[in-house]
Amino acid sequence: MKCPQLTQFLFFSIVLCLIDAQNDLNTIFEKTADWFKEFLPKNAPTLASLPFIPPTTPKMSLLNFSPIFPTPPPISMMMSMSKHGYPPGISRIQAPISFPTFPPLPTFPTPKPFPTLPTSNFTFPPLSANSMKLLPPVNITLDPEALMSVPEIVTHWGYPVEEYNVVTKDGYILTLHRIPYGRNETRSKKLRPVVFLQHGLLCTSSIWLLNLPSQSAGFVFADAGFDVWLGNMRGNTYSKSHLRMDHGDAKYWRFSWEEMARYDLEAMVDGILNVTKQKQLYFIGHSQGTLTMFAKLVLSRGFAGKIRKFFALAPVARLVNVKGMFHTLGETYPQFKLFYEMIGDKEFLPNNIFTRLLTDVLCDRKMKNPLCEDFIYQVSGPDSNQLNKTRIGIYLAHNPAGTSWKNIIHYAQMVKSGKMRPFDYGADHSMKLYGRTHPPEFDLSQVEVPLYLFYSDADWLATSNGVEGFILKMIDQKYIKLSKKLSDFNHNDFLWGLRAREEIYDVIVNVISLDHRKFRIQDGVRRYLEAKSNLSPNSTSDSFLENLLRE
Repeated sequence: MKCPQLTQFLFFSIVLCLIDAQNDLNTIFEKTADWFKEFLPKNAPTLASLPFIPPTTPKMSLLNFSPIFPTPPPISMMMSMSKHGYPPGISRIQAPISFPTFPPLPTFPTPKPFPTLPTSNFTFPPLSANSMKLLPPVNITLDPEALMSVPEIVTHWGYPVEEYNVVTKDGYILTLHRIPYGRNETRSKKLRPVVFLQHGLLCTSSIWLLNLPSQSAGFVFADAGFDVWLGNMRGNTYSKSHLRMDHGDAKYWRFSWEEMARYDLEAMVDGILNVTKQKQLYFIGHSQGTLTMFAKLVLSRGFAGKIRKFFALAPVARLVNVKGMFHTLGETYPQFKLFYEMIGDKEFLPNNIFTRLLTDVLCDRKMKNPLCEDFIYQVSGPDSNQLNKTRIGIYLAHNPAGTSWKNIIHYAQMVKSGKMRPFDYGADHSMKLYGRTHPPEFDLSQVEVPLYLFYSDADWLATSNGVEGFILKMIDQKYIKLSKKLSDFNHNDFLWGLRAREEIYDVIVNVISLDHRKFRIQDGVRRYLEAKSNLSPNSTSDSFLENLLRE
């Protein structure tokens, strides 16, 4: 549909709505007085039984600029009106307007006192957005975590927290949150495993902290003795700054997950390694966090040397056989693309204090609003009976947390094509850049990092077909250390599911703990051999220790 046709369609739609509204209004005013009886209580007195009380004429000072005020408005109000379009000085004039005079109203005898009618207290219970059934009244109690920032949540549970900013090569300023050690520990110089957790689409670093400490990945890993770092991709609540642009500029939002893979991951990983003085880290990604890491490992082959192990939760590469909202996104791609071309580069689903407050009220634990649960399940998959529903208000208060429209269009392209490609700007652009009508797909056979996959058959986004039919087939089997297919885990259960710690986090803790112990032994042996070589250059080598380093 061309733009003029779309404009005509919108115009006529609005006109038809206005006509329908006017018809409804006329229908209401054409009703007889008997039509209103159904709104009156059955025991209410009739209008004929009530004595007539003449209306009193209100004394109103009519002003030429504000007839709605019974008295002249305050100076501040007049000044504000002057600033909003009134000619200077006009807003201060209070000249009265002359009106035609009318004969005095007839007088009536003083009515007898009318007995007081019995009154009833009516309570309007909230409505269920899904079934529209009346629910009992509830008292809404705001959960303080819904309005907290990530550092406030961390300190709320008694953990230490630090915040760092890194700058990408294209000027975006990203925020990193750090939990350097556990709740019952103190700062020490001992070497800790550095763990970097990266969120998914429309999320922030908060997703790893929104359950109780014993159930939240960020706190579980900190209590296990790890140095935990939480990343924030460009465009979300904590990463909206730029060296040269404001996030209100359209150019700021001209990015998708491809730019996150090219620039954001490198800036955050290098920043973490620089602060910790280590050469490698353990990467744990969820959803888009895995997608960007897969792409980065293909785009920059040397980047693999900085990743000791890659733990992929609900891994996304090809979006095939998706369901729910993402299926709709792919089916309506032409309409989404047209809308994107009309509005340009803008923010998609931002998060602020007002949306947090509104979400926490609507999804209060006592309300049990099915609309909130349905929203989560439409994105992630069916209810697996392991979601802590008392914290839904907290989940939705922090997420969605903003991204770009271009990023959403990129996901729609992935669903439409079933391929993991760079952003498709059209056939002409692709021919100039790639010599073909569409961008080439990322070659996952170039991924050369020890990989641990956690996926499920109940995930509507990171489907088992996408994992088994693409990731497991493309990546060399020698790098796939674990492929664990979980039962009844939807897309968000990897983060907030009550079984997530037992089936995912504890497994990761054991793998990292054993590997870090091995690393410390190897590091000690390496230092010993280097010192021995420096002290005695002609000494014989220790074959046992050298073999230990190769393992």
